[in-house]
Amino acid sequence: MPPTAYLAPPRPISLHAILDASTSKSATPSLDLQWEPFQKHVEAFLNAIDAYTLAAKTEIAARATDHVAAVRDLRAETEEMERRIQHEREREGDMLATLESERHTLADLTSSLSHLQSNLAKTKEQSSALESELQTLRKEVKTERTEKERQGKVLDEMKGRDGWELKELEETMGWKVEGIKEDVLLMRFTLIDPSDPAREFCVLVDVSKHEYSAPNCDPPLPTLPELVRQLNSDRDLFAFIKRVRKAFRALIPNPPNPSTKFDDLSGPGLGLRTPALGSRTLSASTPRPAAVTDGSAMEGLTLGR
Repeated sequence: MPPTAYLAPPRPISLHAILDASTSKSATPSLDLQWEPFQKHVEAFLNAIDAYTLAAKTEIAARATDHVAAVRDLRAETEEMERRIQHEREREGDMLATLESERHTLADLTSSLSHLQSNLAKTKEQSSALESELQTLRKEVKTERTEKERQGKVLDEMKGRDGWELKELEETMGWKVEGIKEDVLLMRFTLIDPSDPAREFCVLVDVSKHEYSAPNCDPPLPTLPELVRQLNSDRDLFAFIKRVRKAFRALIPNPPNPSTKFDDLSGPGLGLRTPALGSRTLSASTPRPAAVTDGSAMEGLTLGR
């Protein structure tokens, strides 16, 4: 409210008129100062001052509260910033330590790389030398393989020829041996029975132990235990074969006359067949007996060319 609002509107005042009026009414002059309007104006002014003061205090209190909050927030932000700065300083220290460690590692790796490059150069030189040696060895292996293949072909030819000759020899001698299992031999005798030359007489010989045994025999031989005992005594397997053949011959009823063609053999089964053995022939180093009844002619057989 402007100051002029508290004043009464101006009016003309005449001091002479006031004195005349006072003289006519009483002996004491009086002046009307209009106190009541002035008092109202003063009270209104004081009320305005009080309201302004109260509003100012309220505003100051609000601003103080805001200032305290702002200071508190600023202090918190400052503390947070200082914490972050400290954290970043610690990270900086760690990064510097890591950088220093990486520098040492780089130096070590550089040294290792130089060493490896040197080793690589040496390895390349050795590889070149080994490659040259490998080429030489390959040539030698190729030559050796060619020679082995040639020898293999020769051996295959010899094997085929020997197999055929062995088959002819087995058929001629009337005797064949087979491996049934480890250290067990099956001996087959033929050309024993004149009425059936293909008939087989078999004996199974077990040589897996020091004492030989004959677990099976077809047809059975009554003298087989004695023959096995004699074999274990003299350890002569060839003589055992001849004795077994002689024992099988003894089983034939009405044995043929020694002068018959079947008995006029130079060995077990020899004489029934005369195979062509090519460059190899069977010969006897002793005179041939008139008849073979004990297989003794097998002792005189030799394989010659």
